[in-house]
Amino acid sequence: MNLFSFIDKYGCYTFDEFAFTEVDNIIFSLLSYLEFEGIVSRNRYNPKKLFTVGEEYFKSYNKKETKILTVRKAIKVLREIKNTRRYGDLLLYNYIYDTSGDNQFGALTIEINKKLVYVSFEGTDHLISGWKEDFMMSYMFPILSQRKAIDYINRNFIFRRKKIIVGGHSKGGNLALVAGMYANIFIRNKIIRIYNNDGPGLLKEYFESREYAKVKNKLVFIIPNYSFVGILLYHSSDYIVVRSAKKGANAHDLHTWVVNDKSFMRTELDKYNKVLESEIINWLKKYTREERKRFVFSMFD
Repeated sequence: MNLFSFIDKYGCYTFDEFAFTEVDNIIFSLLSYLEFEGIVSRNRYNPKKLFTVGEEYFKSYNKKETKILTVRKAIKVLREIKNTRRYGDLLLYNYIYDTSGDNQFGALTIEINKKLVYVSFEGTDHLISGWKEDFMMSYMFPILSQRKAIDYINRNFIFRRKKIIVGGHSKGGNLALVAGMYANIFIRNKIIRIYNNDGPGLLKEYFESREYAKVKNKLVFIIPNYSFVGILLYHSSDYIVVRSAKKGANAHDLHTWVVNDKSFMRTELDKYNKVLESEIINWLKKYTREERKRFVFSMFD
């Protein structure tokens, strides 16, 4: 099974009939990759049902303009879920997409029911600025998109009573973790789960910080067996490894993760990636932040 098999099988059940799963988390983390400007409200006062968002999105959608694999899969997911009982009536709002300077940041709120929302942070897309930010994490904290993620969670949920699940894919997974770590204490208490789906970890001092300790029991860290992104920086060894239908860097794409009915198929990290994981930590120990910064800027120049 894959994502689409899961949608076919469980799309007829509401979240009251069949509880939220880690596969739903992946579906929601994909939605923030889509361009919803002018369709989804930037605030919570004009929410739209996912079905309506999908209908409006596909009126202007041009297949030829979409070259990014993750976005193409997110589009397919939206097309598959918009007419289902499980997803069609979900409310979408608080949409933001910003690409100013050396920054790429996107976020979306998905209201599952009157008591629960999922906050989806976008991963790295086709922009060089987004990829540069990923590498900047090796010497800098917080980067601009991390500050924006913290602001997003604090600004939009301070006066709301809903429980919160925060998640994202790739860089979006890191943003979900950081937003949870530095959320206002009242908001952090509302967060019941944080999903880092194959996203980078943290610099050593922040991985060992009190802020991380406060949320680590809420963190669900999922990586594929050929992870390259999720093993970057310092991270918990208590991660979930899932089987991908593809090898190498292609395993980073969420649609390749094998679904075993209601969850992903468990496996172990590939031997090569285990070696790479330890070598990355050795690299971080060997070079100072300033040396890492020079390396990143030289590469992108």
